[in-house]
Order: sequence, then structure tokens, then C-alpha cells
Amino acid sequence: MEIHLREAKSILGPQRGGFLASGTYPYTHTLSCYVGCGFGSTTCGMYCYAQFLPNWSFVGGSATWGSAVHIKANAPQLLDETLAKMRPATRQKLRIFMSSSTDPYQPLENKYQLTRQCLEVFARYPDLDLLLIQTRSPLVERDLALIKQIPYAWLSMTIETNDQSYLKNLRGGPPLEKRWQAVRAASQQDVPTQIAVSPCLPYTSAEQFGQWLIESSARRIIVDTMVDGDGTAGYRTSHSPYAQAVPDWSETRHARQLYDHLRHHPQTRNITIGWSLDGFSIPPRIRKTEDLVAQPRLL
Repeated sequence: MEIHLREAKSILGPQRGGFLASGTYPYTHTLSCYVGCGFGSTTCGMYCYAQFLPNWSFVGGSATWGSAVHIKANAPQLLDETLAKMRPATRQKLRIFMSSSTDPYQPLENKYQLTRQCLEVFARYPDLDLLLIQTRSPLVERDLALIKQIPYAWLSMTIETNDQSYLKNLRGGPPLEKRWQAVRAASQQDVPTQIAVSPCLPYTSAEQFGQWLIESSARRIIVDTMVDGDGTAGYRTSHSPYAQAVPDWSETRHARQLYDHLRHHPQTRNITIGWSLDGFSIPPRIRKTEDLVAQPRLL
């Protein structure tokens, strides 16, 4: 793994168009402390659309996806400076997706802790609208107590199948059981949590996978496909290593079966069941006066 430390010029990426800005409740910005992803050499790296994005094409050069990561060493400082300069009314409109082009809890986070430091910054600003922390890594369990301190934070854990053997037969990935454990731990600590079955890979059965999802205590469950969720109706995925290895990669029937099973299950009355982009569109939070009281800044 090639590791490159660099100083970034900005940290919040405005979303003026594209996938994340198109939902019912659009995201205003993305935040990534890393360019490239240590999970790129696992199963998810085979189909990850981020390997086709301009930022990786420009920064990654000739490096293959998963073989190099560029670290924005000054990300926490930049975030603090950016939020501090904003008017409260502007901060209250921020809806941030962390991260859209990498995993904020990829293996290097265990050492560099940039995601954790950014969360410490967010904890000092209680007036934002949404921070979605999207990961497939059990490492997030380390920071659950900190995430709980952020009144607008949601944890979104990717669990794309309940069949560990399917992942193992490709390139593996973070153990599914440890991901389930992180979801349960988050729910026990009252951290708002959703599970993103994104993209939905082949699973054992809709009944079994669905029951595991229901019993996870997640408040939201999102089902997505490579066709619906890669931002180009599957065009990017069609050029990926996954498409070369799995001829029926564009089949969405199993995802629809799982979604329909969950949507009509009597035990999901209090769980939000969403499809693809609209599923990721978390409504604006209801602000309480006490949430907006300024907290002491730690320098």
C-alpha cells in the first residue's frame, strides 16, 4: 500500500448536482479525509464507483484502486476553520455525507484517526442539520460514544449480503458478523443507525436476511443496486472488475425481492424502509432550543 500525506486546500465538497444532490432531501456537501481506499483490494473495491471519479483519476495517477491512499493530514483543522467562518444560519443548512468516495473507517484510520478528529470538531458545533457517516468497517465501534455527542449524526453501516461465503469467494472484506455487532452496539448506545444494503449482493434468502435486518435494531434499512446506485445507471459498474467476474451483475430482482419483503413485513412498521437514493434521503431534523445552545470551543 502506497501512503501519501498531503495538505488539502478545502475539506467540504459542495454538491450542486449529481447523485447526492438529487434526492428528496439533498446533501449539501461531502467530506473525505482520504483519497483512495484501503478496502479497494477487497470485494467492494471490485465494483466501487469511486475508482472512476475525477479526484481519483487525477490524484491516483497510474495506481490501481486499493493500492494507494492519499491522506489529507490537515482535514480536522480545515473543517474547524470552515465551520467557524460560517454564520449559524448557514451551518444549520449543512447536510454532509461522509464519505462518498472512500470509507472514513478504512484500515488507515486506525492509525491516523482523521475521521475521529473530524467528529471531535463536529461535536463542538451542535447546529448542523445532518452528518451521515457511511462505512462498512467495524472500526466505527471505537467512536460510538463520540458520535452520540453529535445531535445530527447518523451511522450508516453497509451490509450488502448475509452470505459471508459469497464475499470470501471474491476478495473478502470486513467480516459481516463484526458489522452486525457494530450496528447492535450503536443501537444500544442510542446512536441513530441505518443499514445500507448497498449494493444488494446475492444472499441466502429474503426471509433470513430480512429477519436479521429487522432484528438488528437499526432505525432505517436501505436497499440499493449497482444499476440504481452508482450514479450513472450502471454505466460505471459495467466497466468494473466486478462486472467482468460476475456476468449477471446488473440483475436487480433479488434486491427488489428483499425490498418488497421488508416493506410488507409486519415487524417493520417502526423502521423506515428505503430504496436507493431516496432511501438515503434522511429528513431534516427537528431542532430543539437546547440543541442550538453554543458549546465551548476546545482549541
